[in-house]
Amino acid sequence: MKTNKKLRLIILVLGVALVSVLSYELFYWLTHVYEFDARIKTELTTLSSPVDANIEKIYVKEGDQVSRGSLLVALDSEVERLRIEALKVDLARERARVTKLLAEKDALEKNLKSRIATKTEEIRALRIERKSIDDRLKLSQKNIDRSKILHGKQLLSSKRLEEEQAKALDLAGQVNFAAAKVRVAERERDEIEASKSSIGVLVSEIGISGITIEKIKILIKESEEKRKQRFIVSPIDGIIDNIFKYEGEHAEENENLILLHDTKSFWIEANIEETQLRHLKVSQKVVIDIDAYPFDSFTGVVTRIGSVTTAQMDRGNGDARASKATQRIPVYIKLLDPPATIAPGMLVEVNIQIYDQLGF
Repeated sequence: MKTNKKLRLIILVLGVALVSVLSYELFYWLTHVYEFDARIKTELTTLSSPVDANIEKIYVKEGDQVSRGSLLVALDSEVERLRIEALKVDLARERARVTKLLAEKDALEKNLKSRIATKTEEIRALRIERKSIDDRLKLSQKNIDRSKILHGKQLLSSKRLEEEQAKALDLAGQVNFAAAKVRVAERERDEIEASKSSIGVLVSEIGISGITIEKIKILIKESEEKRKQRFIVSPIDGIIDNIFKYEGEHAEENENLILLHDTKSFWIEANIEETQLRHLKVSQKVVIDIDAYPFDSFTGVVTRIGSVTTAQMDRGNGDARASKATQRIPVYIKLLDPPATIAPGMLVEVNIQIYDQLGF
């Protein structure tokens, strides 16, 4: 009798426990959205060769953690280095030419300025000399007029009159000669002034050299950029996932060299059945179980709900057809407390809390 009572009590307890477990599971089934086939995603970055070149050195190996700007691969850059050196020689030569032309221009300007000043002084002196002779000629002509009057009155001899006339003729010749010397000096000064065109030629050559220098600078910068492209650096803080080539191999332009992923950009993508879509919203809490950590649970939050089904996305990649079967919507979840070691592609299970949407 006592045994029957104990048996009934045990059955009652087990029944209550079973009902409690079923009730709890039913409650969770009603208040949570489960997805057992979700994966960890990240941004994958593929670095390719910008040119056709041999691989000179690979500075990393698979699994290495690298920082933004770290040197990963060096391609052969000897040709570009030699080109830069040759351009620098051309630049130095052209700069030396400009220095020489500037010196020639300065010397020519000083020489012309000195010659023009000397010739101007010479012309001024010749003009003074001419004016002096001209004044003496005018005085001589007055003396002739007076001598003619005196000769007419028999007060001056014919010989004396002839001497005065000869003197006037000599002074007239001197005036003409002095005027000719002034004209010659003025023409010589004009010729010196015309020599200033040589300065213009030098200025033009200096300008052309300046343009050549700027062109060489641009070519050097272009070659330096091309050489810089042959040193491939990491664009992100990340981990090296794959190295596709080896040192000494030839890499074609756009051929993949390195694959790495961002260590700070992980998220979970869970494809939820469309029938659960009405219960989902951004900012809902998520409990996450990662297969690699079977005894730990992690937390997350819904950050985005997809706008197209996975079937529709597949149709964009091929000829797959959407069937009448339940479709799935990608839901993106941020992992709030990720484990120390995590990798893209890891399998996870997500448990999205939706009880606030159901009025619980």
